[in-house]
Amino acid sequence: MKSVDLEELNRMNFRAFMNVLSMPGNIEKIKPLYNSNLLAAANILLYSETSFFYDGKEDMSIIEAITNTNKESVKKADYIFGDEIDECLVSEAKNGDFINPDFSATIVFTCKEFSATKAVLSGPGINGKKEVILPCNKSFIDILMAKNSQYPLGVEVFFINRASEVLALSRTTKIEVV
Repeated sequence: MKSVDLEELNRMNFRAFMNVLSMPGNIEKIKPLYNSNLLAAANILLYSETSFFYDGKEDMSIIEAITNTNKESVKKADYIFGDEIDECLVSEAKNGDFINPDFSATIVFTCKEFSATKAVLSGPGINGKKEVILPCNKSFIDILMAKNSQYPLGVEVFFINRASEVLALSRTTKIEVV
């Protein structure tokens, strides 16, 4: 097994995640951890005081060992990971409350490519409007917009494609399907 400078990898990947979250619609590259984009994402987000839910086939035991995090149900998890884009995971994710909006979930989905739905994004971090192609369908977008309709409540969603590119939609992003 090839050695990995975990600290450097985490710094670079964390910066990419923060860049796409602060500028929705932008795309950045990440470096996989042990040939897995999902493990790379989990490794920068999870730590001992967080919980996660995973719906997929990857072995998350290495992340559990590195981060000392806890598995939880989808309704209680701080971070939700999925091998496929799933509307149910978004609708069941915790949304925070008005006293603690930060107690909401962050969701990370892997996908083949960013090529399903043409949309226009607006909101903080976007200069006017931005036309993008999202990896999800209109039904998913409708559920996400309903989930994020009462700011500051809502969820953040990250998409990672096979090319190790990441795209994010923050809770403040407005999405219009075109």
